[in-house]
Amino acid sequence: MNILLTNDDGYDATGIKKLAGVLSRRHRVYVLAPDSNRSAVSHCISMYRPLELRRISENVWSCSGVPTDCVATGIRSRLFPERIDAVVSGINSGANVGTDIIYSGTCAAARQGVLYGLPSVAVSLSPSAGEKPEALEFDALADFTERNIDALLSLSGNSHPRAFVNVNAVSARSYTDVKFAGELCVRNYDDFLELEGDGDVISAHFVTDYGRTSGGIQSDYSICGEGCIAVSLVYADPVCAKTVDDIRFSL
Repeated sequence: MNILLTNDDGYDATGIKKLAGVLSRRHRVYVLAPDSNRSAVSHCISMYRPLELRRISENVWSCSGVPTDCVATGIRSRLFPERIDAVVSGINSGANVGTDIIYSGTCAAARQGVLYGLPSVAVSLSPSAGEKPEALEFDALADFTERNIDALLSLSGNSHPRAFVNVNAVSARSYTDVKFAGELCVRNYDDFLELEGDGDVISAHFVTDYGRTSGGIQSDYSICGEGCIAVSLVYADPVCAKTVDDIRFSL
């Protein structure tokens, strides 16, 4: 299988290197990832400026754009000599559960793969309590992804509404179980903008914290908290909410 591997942490991030190494055991892996960190860019696409692609090594390229640019280029250009069969995004440094998915460049890459008709998986790893990001244990989650890549990709359907597979875990050397998430958690971020300077031009710095996270025992967040790997299916196509019958509009 020919796999396009990308992320939003950048081509040189530890997570993507770990995943490239294990997936290459049985598959041909083509890496095309941002040239630096592009976290929280969501589903941005660079439509009005050219992308700079730079060969790093054999089958490894960096891109000046964002994760969705990488997927678009890897699938819809002649950069790689073979047809791509699937998209894998990660392993991200940090969780992408529940509300995180809206903002995540990691998940956006998997979503773009599905929108292009390819089975796609996003993989993310959050730090354990008190663990620094540079100390994340990627090996166990990378090995799980490699051993189960066929099964994971088989979950990513190509009939409407199409879905990508979202895999999350807390950093650990081993896991107790793998569970399907029956619901996605809700994040209530404590965001604010810190202003500096005065006069007609000032700077605003975005500051965020995870704040409160809510979700039942079947949520992706709770499953990860149990020391398990959480697997969820997330719609890539927009899904309309239920209509309300007793609302009347005026013209």
